[in-house]
Amino acid sequence: MSLMFYPYAEDVALGSLSERIESLMEAAERYKAAVLETVEKGSSSMLETRYPAPKDIPIAYNWDAIAVVLREIRELKESSNEAKKIKARHLIKLAEIYEVLRAAKMSKLEAVRLALTTEATQLQGGGSKQVA
Repeated sequence: MSLMFYPYAEDVALGSLSERIESLMEAAERYKAAVLETVEKGSSSMLETRYPAPKDIPIAYNWDAIAVVLREIRELKESSNEAKKIKARHLIKLAEIYEVLRAAKMSKLEAVRLALTTEATQLQGGGSKQVA
């Protein structure tokens, strides 16, 4: 049995940062559907509370692709309020990807999603606060 990775390397290698984030989201949704389908198939032979082991799932998420995009987002300039807003929007989209992956039986990703959301919130509100 061969292992299939989502997203495909060619899907996230080209395009703008926004397009690559969209590719990651589509791949996360495909990955979630495949994992849930595997869980559903296995639920008849397993206890309802037991999930399949990683070796039983014929697909994997390409974490390298999401790490590259996260690094690019983190390296974006924060020189103006508009640049901060753009960076915050990208972080929020990335947090949404983590939410989809969390729903694919990866509950430990909630902490990463919350950290990304917090960072985006700080970027959006950070430019408007002034210390007296």
